[in-house]
Amino acid sequence: MYKKDNYYRFFIGLSAVAILIGCDLDEEVYTEIISSEFGKTGEEVSALVGAAYSSYGGWIGGPWVTNVVSSDEGIVPTRGTDWAENGQWARMHEHDFNAEDFYANFSWNPLYSGINNVNRIIFQLEETGTNAALQTVKELRVLRAINYYYLMDIYGNVPLVTSFADAEENPSNNSRAEIYAFVTSEVEAVINDLPEDVSSTYGKINKWVAHALLSKVYLNAEVYTGKAQWEKVIENTDAIINSGNYDLAIDFFDNFSISNEGSPENIFVFVYDRVFSKGMSVAVRTLHYESQKTYNFNAQPWNGYSSLSDFYNKFDDDDVRKNSFVVGPQFDSSGNPLIDASAEPSDPDGQPVTFTPQITGLRDALRQEGARIGKFEFELGGDPANMNNDFPLFRYGDILLTKAEAELRLSNIGAALFIVNMIRNRAGVPPLATLTLEDMLDERGRETAFEGYRRQDQIRFGTFNDAWQFKSADPSNHVNIFPIARRQLEANPNLKQNPGY
Repeated sequence: MYKKDNYYRFFIGLSAVAILIGCDLDEEVYTEIISSEFGKTGEEVSALVGAAYSSYGGWIGGPWVTNVVSSDEGIVPTRGTDWAENGQWARMHEHDFNAEDFYANFSWNPLYSGINNVNRIIFQLEETGTNAALQTVKELRVLRAINYYYLMDIYGNVPLVTSFADAEENPSNNSRAEIYAFVTSEVEAVINDLPEDVSSTYGKINKWVAHALLSKVYLNAEVYTGKAQWEKVIENTDAIINSGNYDLAIDFFDNFSISNEGSPENIFVFVYDRVFSKGMSVAVRTLHYESQKTYNFNAQPWNGYSSLSDFYNKFDDDDVRKNSFVVGPQFDSSGNPLIDASAEPSDPDGQPVTFTPQITGLRDALRQEGARIGKFEFELGGDPANMNNDFPLFRYGDILLTKAEAELRLSNIGAALFIVNMIRNRAGVPPLATLTLEDMLDERGRETAFEGYRRQDQIRFGTFNDAWQFKSADPSNHVNIFPIARRQLEANPNLKQNPGY
């Protein structure tokens, strides 16, 4: 398995380049080196491409937040004045999306930042023209396609920019169908030229990452274009399954541990580290202020993100995946009860910190309420805002369920049921005797909770506009895509707002 320390060689090389660029060099020499000479050796190519892979520090605060908090799995309740933010978090949960609210920019900025980085590096590598450089361009085209996949999923109609030197200053929106066509054609054009070896491509694009991306894009094809592509889903998931490169981890939580680079399920991860590659911030977002004493964190968590009790209750008590939540009385690292001296007098648990699945209200929750997100292992003595866990964007367990869903929708119930029961067997719960679409959505929720897919799944299964805890039924499905932020519209007069906003 390709280890994380090898990955950091990218960033050591990248840092050396950054230091060199930061020196007081003649401007003419700087341009000449970067555009025509640098990038000819394998080491130089790796240093260049590191910037493309290191642009995901905003992933958790962007697409992950967007997909979790707008779904029925996550909530950021107002506790006193904490997380009030002029009602913006509450409106996000209620689907009262507003182009002026900060979350309209959450995904736009990091995704387009990543695209800009890739476009710049592709331009530079194409100028270099070596075999190593041009091979890397193919990998970067897939990385760029991942960004556009999430942009089209979240915003629908977005500008398609693939040039660096000749990029239009104020590009107009492309349709969602056009972005879909771009993503699928880009990946299919290079997929057979991508590396197949998984031992040296940890955290990088390879052939199986490309198949995983196509699997997810085709899974949602009917949402994006109006035409289902279930056969293509199966074609691409089968390619991954039949490769023999991946397997279910024996322990489900090996996929989310501090050292999860050893998981046999990793297909593509964002590599995070508290020093070299920051931004993995689930712990600081979800845990109580006093939880700092449980894990001896170097900073205090923010007491924010929780799960809804209805989602929590989808898990049987015997389901090992129920440990994706932190509930019950909380203790410090010495085993003493945590005490919240500011607990509300109305809290039935008093001052001892106790996480309860039940939440009083979206805008008036108690400080200790809500099952917290515990799927990613918390590190003793760690930094809750910069965790060491890598984030699995594409994971084998999800790919298996993706194939199962496509089989189910093609009425191949036996094939789908076999896969779902394989997933359930690892979770320690009894097999299902039959399988409905509702069962499939619930199983996806249990398996992929807090991995950033729930909003997408709900839209595909037709439940995103339903009423759930602290949310009424949506009067219109225009909320299935987010508004483009007002600041983006003001900065680019050629952008058009999405319908309904």
